Amino acid sequence: MLLTAGCSFVWGDELDGYDNNPPTHWEHTFTDILAKKMGIDYVNLGRCGAGNEQIFRLITDYLHDNPDQQITHMVVLWSAWQRKEWVEYQPSERDVKIARELNVTQFSSLRTQNIYTKKIREIVDDWYERCYDTRTDVMHTLSKMKMVELLCESRGINLIQGVFHRRNWSNIMATLTDADVGEGIPVHPDMQIDKVPEYKEWLTESLKSLKTTSRVGMGKSGAMKDLYTLGQQFGDIKEFGHPGEKTNLAYANLLFETFTKMENGTL
Repeated sequence: MLLTAGCSFVWGDELDGYDNNPPTHWEHTFTDILAKKMGIDYVNLGRCGAGNEQIFRLITDYLHDNPDQQITHMVVLWSAWQRKEWVEYQPSERDVKIARELNVTQFSSLRTQNIYTKKIREIVDDWYERCYDTRTDVMHTLSKMKMVELLCESRGINLIQGVFHRRNWSNIMATLTDADVGEGIPVHPDMQIDKVPEYKEWLTESLKSLKTTSRVGMGKSGAMKDLYTLGQQFGDIKEFGHPGEKTNLAYANLLFETFTKMENGTL
């Protein structure tokens, strides 16, 4: 069985049929196409707006709750570093674009409006402005990536993981050079990389420690390009920034080729 996880790029936002009720776009997702090429079933854990905390939790819960499931392949596309989540005392909503599951709100520096409580929303806005440093979330997600790699190795699962968007890698490069990371987040003079040499060493060593198949979209040593960059090359980015049908097909083919090389021992 194939298990995939990530944000809207994995779920298949803006693909033909995505806005039907219920959605009928699944055949256009790279998950569906890849599973058919491999002749296996699949489960798509993609969620629109998902941050990496939610992605990691969904993977963990699925593996924990389905110990007898014969998962042979896994694809994880990690989302924007800046996305976070907040448990709010509000009912869960699953019929909205960015679903609130388990009473948890997904938000980022550009999506604090998703937070229901005005007071909390204002505090979070101020926190992003005054205190936030992308390096912390990069560290947390790289740790998650290491754990998923180890977990798949222990269970004999062929894993391909990386980032969904070239912006993720640009953010990492920015944290190492003190450049503006974007996402509406300013650079603070007291958060310079040379002031955290141990972090810088940890980050560079962590990136080196990951397999090339765990560094999709993360520099030249990654086994594949990120999904967004591929979509740009095809001129196949939808109105709201999601890769289209042609890109999903091409990405499925690249994943299939990469898995084949892994299984043949040529990668």
